[in-house]
Amino acid sequence: MLPIGLLGLLLSRKWLYRLFVFWTLFSASAAANFGEGQNASALQVWMLFGSLWLARLVLDHLLTFSFSGDRRILRPCLWLTAFLFISSLSLVMPVYINGKLAIASPFLFDVSETPLFLTSHNVTQLLYLIFGVLIAICVAHSNLRDEQRHETERIILISAIVLAVWGLIQFVCNVTGIPYPYYIFNNSGSISGGGYSQTFNGLGRITSGTLEASVFAQDLLSLLPLTLAAWLGRGFVLSVWLDRCSAVLFVAVLLLSTSSTAYVGLMALVLVLLPVLLRTGTISKARALKSALITGVTVFAVVALFASSNSVVRDVLTSAVVEKSSSGSALERLMTVQLAFGYFQRFPMLGIGWGSATSHDLIVLLLSNVGIIGACTFFGAMFCIMRANWRAMGPLVSSMDLSRSAWFLGLTMLLFTSIIGGFPLVLGNFWLVLGMAIATGLKTETRESPTSPQSQHASD
Repeated sequence: MLPIGLLGLLLSRKWLYRLFVFWTLFSASAAANFGEGQNASALQVWMLFGSLWLARLVLDHLLTFSFSGDRRILRPCLWLTAFLFISSLSLVMPVYINGKLAIASPFLFDVSETPLFLTSHNVTQLLYLIFGVLIAICVAHSNLRDEQRHETERIILISAIVLAVWGLIQFVCNVTGIPYPYYIFNNSGSISGGGYSQTFNGLGRITSGTLEASVFAQDLLSLLPLTLAAWLGRGFVLSVWLDRCSAVLFVAVLLLSTSSTAYVGLMALVLVLLPVLLRTGTISKARALKSALITGVTVFAVVALFASSNSVVRDVLTSAVVEKSSSGSALERLMTVQLAFGYFQRFPMLGIGWGSATSHDLIVLLLSNVGIIGACTFFGAMFCIMRANWRAMGPLVSSMDLSRSAWFLGLTMLLFTSIIGGFPLVLGNFWLVLGMAIATGLKTETRESPTSPQSQHASD
């Protein structure tokens, strides 16, 4: 990957971008590993290609003396920049506290506490954040035209298909006892990179090329909406047949993943999909209510049938959903949230500094690390982006409308699963989806007709 990346830096910005997009889902794939044990870290492949792509963008702008951005997406970019500024400013808090506060260990089942000081860890976490925001802004600027957006959608959907197929292979290996070739995609040496070895009720968990099962579920849930156009008969990303088959594959692997994030996320996706279909005029209120009832009854009947006839399915559902809140891992995660909220109560305005507190959710993590000011700025940015997409959302007849609905749903699913799982700081898919949602938030001046050249991609 290193020589390929360096070659792309010299020869082709387009191929650097394509490789970056493809590898954003593979969070357990590392181009290089550093350190050992709890101090180990990894340079993810998407970070390598993303860094080289950003470097090539800077070089191209320097050579052409062009540094202006598109003013149409200025507002969300300013919101993200403001969040970066508040996060950077919050690093004065560890200096101010200067060891007067003991914080819990960031590792589960470790009850030790250490005095809070400004460390290199805070700086590293801030650099991750700066890198992610830059990636999102550059992705947005690079996908303002239909042909660019279509290419990104094709690449990321192909990547998701590969990820799902590899997850299916992992499931087969777990069931049959065939050794799982983890060294292909799960070579990250970080402490969180060994999720592929976790078991659930005696079965190995499906993580594919991601850090853990919940991340795997996040990735597929956020990209499943890309297949919506094929199901509605309004268009496709790869082809109608491939899009529909990939959707079936995604749902099947999500159900096999034994991840509570996958199960809760699938139900949430259905609930969020109905308002989008109503907003775009795809279905009427009566039909939406009827569809919701039919879907709910069908899902309940299928789950009840399998649970009553198969002990394995019953045990998985009981452990993953019903007993999840009382499991040791869940209790430990809840404890991190409680401790982090206590830090926020003591330092409510700027928190205790970006990267200082660990909390396995999104809201309390922001409150404890960057305080009320930082949390409001972050959610202000998300609200700005999602409101722009919602207001511009119209009948699903043009390629932009189809893309807008897909990325709106994708970002909604990422934020929802992050609220219950944690901030996806080092996950490339979050920053890619965020950038695409910024790009699709533009309101078109005129609606494209289904037969216009710009919407040929959206026609079946």
